[in-house]
Amino acid sequence: MALGARDERHRIGVLQLLDGVSWPTASVLLHFGSPDPYPILDFRALWSLGVKTRLAFTFPYWWDYVQACRTLAAQTGVWMRTLDRALWQYSKDHRM
Repeated sequence: MALGARDERHRIGVLQLLDGVSWPTASVLLHFGSPDPYPILDFRALWSLGVKTRLAFTFPYWWDYVQACRTLAAQTGVWMRTLDRALWQYSKDHRM
């Protein structure tokens, strides 16, 4: 049902109805299960984008993150999976 939803709020929201699924886990399911590009919501990727503190996740916050990652992926000419891995790796290599 989540992957077939046309509305972004429903896509992520339906997944969060599953027991134990929060924003980060729902983002993983969309990242790997949807034909549309979705980044994984992860503290390392957020740090690489300049977000130093963890904020409470909300739909507007997540949707802004998705759009920013889609724009960055398009500007750099890479797939979302490549961008996602690069953001994670950059944080791993440079974060103190």
